[in-house]
Amino acid sequence: MRFLCLHGGGTNGEIFEIQIGGLRQILEKSGHRFTFLNGKMGAKVEEELEGIVDGPFYNHYSRGTSPGSSILEAFDHTKSFIAKEGPFDVVMGFSQGAALAASLLIHQSKTSPAEPPLFRAAVFICAAAPWESSGLEHIMPQPDTYPITIPTANIVGKVDALFPESVRLFELCEPAKAAFYDHGSKHMVPFDMKNTEEMCRIIEETVAKAIRG
Repeated sequence: MRFLCLHGGGTNGEIFEIQIGGLRQILEKSGHRFTFLNGKMGAKVEEELEGIVDGPFYNHYSRGTSPGSSILEAFDHTKSFIAKEGPFDVVMGFSQGAALAASLLIHQSKTSPAEPPLFRAAVFICAAAPWESSGLEHIMPQPDTYPITIPTANIVGKVDALFPESVRLFELCEPAKAAFYDHGSKHMVPFDMKNTEEMCRIIEETVAKAIRG
């Protein structure tokens, strides 16, 4: 399977490649391949990474306020990359990247319901809340309504400040196809062996659901 990887805000594709290094080592042995997209907007580096990693750094869309039209620009930037470098089977996003992936999947299903989804499966890690295409409101869960219908792996951290947002995104996913794993830590991709193996297991199970259809 080919994975399109969307980094978190204030970072870049190279940083995300390092963040998921443990996952990649295991998943690549199963034949999976990973491609990393940089966001469209220049950004300040995340505070905890300042002075540790090299830039430039990017956001996918505006942060700190409602993103407005920058969310549509992020959709276009991502779809243009898919057209050039794809197709991709799975989207994997961290934080803002996960929110973008979810927003794009939902937008695509609304605007092009007759077309197949952009991806066969999705992996959301420490996700921020996804935005409506207007960029003015978050997409909120509704009873018995699941706008993300592909198989998903929802990886969260119970002491992550974005934990409630990650849970809200999980609630947008069709329950029978949605896996949920709490790594128990902060806003990060844990790198200890126990969590790495469990995350890989969840991801492989999600990919298997996509293959089975």
